[in-house]
Amino acid sequence: MSKTSVLVIDDDASIHTIVKSRLEGVVDSIVCVNRPAAGIRDAILERPNVILLDINMPEMDGFKVCSHLKENAATRDIPILFLTVDRNVEHLAKALDCGGSDYILKPFNEVELEARVRAALRTSQMFEMLREQARIDALTGLSNRAAMDDALSAAIASHNRNGQHVALLMIDLDHFKQVNDTHGHGVGDDVLRDVGAALRNRCRPYDIACRFGGDEFAIILSHVDGDTARQAAARILTGISEVAIRLDGKVLKVSSSAGLATTSEMGTCSDPETLLQAADSALYRAKKGGRRRMVVATGR
Repeated sequence: MSKTSVLVIDDDASIHTIVKSRLEGVVDSIVCVNRPAAGIRDAILERPNVILLDINMPEMDGFKVCSHLKENAATRDIPILFLTVDRNVEHLAKALDCGGSDYILKPFNEVELEARVRAALRTSQMFEMLREQARIDALTGLSNRAAMDDALSAAIASHNRNGQHVALLMIDLDHFKQVNDTHGHGVGDDVLRDVGAALRNRCRPYDIACRFGGDEFAIILSHVDGDTARQAAARILTGISEVAIRLDGKVLKVSSSAGLATTSEMGTCSDPETLLQAADSALYRAKKGGRRRMVVATGR
């Protein structure tokens, strides 16, 4: 399980002391700030599992802080527990209406504090699980297109920042429609599952294998120059060629076409779309050239 953390945004230092004392051992990390702006900044940077937020603070009240956090994609799913001395029912309802998950009345019972934080942690972990599931292709177990887009953007950003080269390998299974038409979609699904397993087995731990859509796959290769990318691509394509589905005493073999684009050979490549288009164009040339081959894109 990943480490858990709580962010406390409260201008009362005594609250910081109580929270730290009670939640030590419940969560791995507790960060306390006493200014709303600092709390918003830390929430965006640190992505805590739970936020404890005071309603009555100078400069900006807790309602406005909560609204800021709920408007930001990085923090909108973090459970927020309001801390307040205000027992006004309308104010407590407002805390929930603006996005709070729950509230704790001050002076709070420490057992209650721990119980509510534990409940919020479970909510946070459920959100995290749902986010992860939404980024996984159910059939192959590989990352899906949305996850690939994010990973490719991050890889290109790293390339632009520190010059670390990245490559994108686009793969299309040859004549896959004939597999479905001849043997049925159940066999087609078996092929896709086995290809997904082959990609996981042949990729390095820091490469990212994705199902791009249908019978098309994409591999993001990190820390590679042109030669290393070619070697990695060849290893991956060999893995696909070894996939064999047994059908009534016969063996159905799989072949693929591929396009490879690397930042080391593309010249200027400052955005993910450029690399994606280059790899896709190379894949198209591989298919037009007779399939069962890889074409490497050049941009110089």
